[in-house]
Amino acid sequence: MGVDRYLVCTSSHTDGTRAMIRRTRLLLSAAVFATALGATVAATAVPATAAVGDSARKVTTSSFPDPGFARFTTQAQGTKYYLYSTGAGFRVARSQYPDRGFSIIGKSMTERPAWTVYSSDSRPAQLWAPHVFQTRFTPGAEQFTMYFAARRRSDYRHCIGAATSNSPTGLFKPASAPLVCPPSGYSEAIDPVEYMSRYGNRYLVYKIGNYSPRRFQIMAIRVGNDAGLKRTGAAPRVVLSQSQIGSAVAEAPDVYRDGNGRVHLFVSRNGYKDCNYATQVWSGPELFSMGNPRWVAGLGPTSDICGSGGAEVIKDGTTLRVAFHARQSYDPLVRPAWTGVLRWTSRGNPYLA
Repeated sequence: MGVDRYLVCTSSHTDGTRAMIRRTRLLLSAAVFATALGATVAATAVPATAAVGDSARKVTTSSFPDPGFARFTTQAQGTKYYLYSTGAGFRVARSQYPDRGFSIIGKSMTERPAWTVYSSDSRPAQLWAPHVFQTRFTPGAEQFTMYFAARRRSDYRHCIGAATSNSPTGLFKPASAPLVCPPSGYSEAIDPVEYMSRYGNRYLVYKIGNYSPRRFQIMAIRVGNDAGLKRTGAAPRVVLSQSQIGSAVAEAPDVYRDGNGRVHLFVSRNGYKDCNYATQVWSGPELFSMGNPRWVAGLGPTSDICGSGGAEVIKDGTTLRVAFHARQSYDPLVRPAWTGVLRWTSRGNPYLA
């Protein structure tokens, strides 16, 4: 690994200075293939005139990994952009703009979920990957649900919990029991996100994983359409199978349905501490028919941004925005949050604009 491309991760962009992040290796041909992940992955070719990565901005100076990303309108706060960070209390940052001006307000959830390990335990609860979505839109009576992952006190396996608040900045109140836990043979159920299908069915999409032996799957389970706090009774379904994923980690799923009804699944691949931690996309006619894996140009394993993973996308008018973290240093591990704009090639492949 060369050093030069990783220096991009330490630069900040202020006073209107545009990020000049350049792809140098993945813009050659759509026929280039990589097989290191156990599945054939096509490199994404973008138009020759595209300035790949110019939209990217580092929006937090401190570490802010696994950023949940949202745009909410409330009577109390108006229309704002929000980021939520992995870690105790799930820090929340807010801005009037999607690419600058984020201020960290504080913790969005101060109450420890009853089912997680005690704060005095020698093994931490590991509160990870918050994802917030709105479930009630009545002005002055808005309601929000947060999904997150944490260690279960009884066996130290990671489960997925839920919490609710009448404000996007909290405080969120956690439910007394986890919503989803890993099946037998897996050590974790983590990285939850919400997805509403074209038929109006709400799903909780998440990763299950085990590291000895290594096996990973992306799963989805139906939850209530009201607040997403209860399972509907249907068993979890496989979105990406172990055979599709291979031996390299696939995690941090996020789902986007485009204007033509096609569904795109974004996942992070490889080790989260490494510079080849990167964003991949799968596509299909619906959530349970994913195929055609390829890197998101500008967020792939050979991009100029080190460790660009944990991506979440939001539709903002006609613009598709993305938040992700990038590795600034290894020891200590510092991963600030970035935002940018995703666009699509004529062949239907996303790239960081």
